[in-house]
Amino acid sequence: MDKIIKCYDKPGKWEVLIPFEKMGESLEWIGIVDARDPGDYELRVIADHKVERTTGKITIRAVVGKSARVRLFGKIIIGKQAQETNDYLELRALTLDKTAICVAEPELEIEANNVKASHGASVGMIDSEQVMYLKSRGLSQEEAREQIVVGWLGV
Repeated sequence: MDKIIKCYDKPGKWEVLIPFEKMGESLEWIGIVDARDPGDYELRVIADHKVERTTGKITIRAVVGKSARVRLFGKIIIGKQAQETNDYLELRALTLDKTAICVAEPELEIEANNVKASHGASVGMIDSEQVMYLKSRGLSQEEAREQIVVGWLGV
């Protein structure tokens, strides 16, 4: 998709700019950060609405493993001319270990007065009851955890 501008500064760091420049434009963007290996990861996503009647939805899912550090930053910018814009930003992370660290930072910058814009963010660990249930169905601990991750990512 040539609409999205991507910048890759360093391994493990991504920046995505989604410009909304045509009236009535609509876009849904889904990002996945697989940080199951130790290291530093960062994803910055910016939706920049410049004209009126645009619609966006950004969903970011992250899986954070042992000794991994993740920073998720999402921002919706709605310019003064972008009246009747509707956008939603969702940042969600699943941590797999007590040493996994994730920071989710959603942000709104709104200059127009007739818009709908919201965001949500959460960081949490795998539910031990889900693991126990899958183990009661014959899966090993490792298989149960992997199935939960696959379901979380939706792949």
